Amino acid sequence: MRILILLPNDTMGGAEQYLKMVASYHKSDKIDVYFLNKKLKNSWEDSSSQTTLHYSKYSRKYISVFLLILNLARSKNKSYDYIFTSHVYTNGLIGILLGLKLIRAKHFVARESTSIFLRYNGLKLLSYKLFYWIGYRKVNLLVSQTELMKNQLITGFPKITKLTKIEVIPNPIDFDLITKKAYSSTNLTIPENYIVSAGRMIPEKGYDILINAFSKLKPQFNDLKLLILGEGIERTNLEGLITQLNLEGDVLLQGFVDNVYPYFKKATVCVVSSRVEGFPNVLLQMMSQNSKVVSTTCAGGIEDIPGIQISETNNQNNLEEAIINTLNSKKDNRTLFDEYLQSRDISSFMTKVDYYLNSEKTKK
Repeated sequence: MRILILLPNDTMGGAEQYLKMVASYHKSDKIDVYFLNKKLKNSWEDSSSQTTLHYSKYSRKYISVFLLILNLARSKNKSYDYIFTSHVYTNGLIGILLGLKLIRAKHFVARESTSIFLRYNGLKLLSYKLFYWIGYRKVNLLVSQTELMKNQLITGFPKITKLTKIEVIPNPIDFDLITKKAYSSTNLTIPENYIVSAGRMIPEKGYDILINAFSKLKPQFNDLKLLILGEGIERTNLEGLITQLNLEGDVLLQGFVDNVYPYFKKATVCVVSSRVEGFPNVLLQMMSQNSKVVSTTCAGGIEDIPGIQISETNNQNNLEEAIINTLNSKKDNRTLFDEYLQSRDISSFMTKVDYYLNSEKTKK
């Protein structure tokens, strides 16, 4: 089989991790992976020998899109068995290319990476709606991470139900990768007792709320530290907040970390503090390594996960209380977490994808 995967860049957020899992699942097939940016990381260099990586020479998106179209137009074989994408504008772009017959595909599987109608407004939201309208009519299966996310999309853009078939398939998790990375020999310079959170430093991740909550509980847990793994536009603001709260040396901004699993394994508590998510893959990663996990209700379905401590979004006091309860808890959630995660392996995910693609109601 021939498979095409299109991504904005090679940084490894949740959507990118999903697409890499898809590539790993199809490792015996011929896979073309295109990036709409120049090479930033080495995150795909361990892909199978069947995978060909195509990087743009430029960081400007519009130039990269033009070059992508040019490269695909020049390609001798424009037909693919599957195309996978996971961002609104890459979903829409592939739909446009299919509509123009610059490429062909038996199955185009797109995935919604976030709740667009909660995160954006104005011209940004209007541009996304344009991609929905123009590009999504060529999507054979649109995967939503949660029922809530699906409903938000339909409410925000009702015509989507006439353009494509939408199904809820919870995010997969790559157990082989986790096992490999969790037990890799990594020398970590970390505190003995710490809370950890991970993800891009953007407002949606709620790190300001987490730092404020930590400042309130810190006097009760004198030796406790807070580690935040990730990089982004909020770093300067977070550094200012840390200084303002006199937490230098207690809140550690570690920057980008390629292998987060040893940090999760050794943590006293793992925390997802996000304001809004499609579904936080990092929550599943934390659950795979640690039995003490706190998460805000930043996405649909989180309140149904057994064993995790729940906090309201945008609520510093509630998050503080949830973390304290978890710090003081003696309960071991390992069995609950393992049983839950087993239902989310990549093989089960792809089986559901193929089932929906082959069902009579799937859009042709």
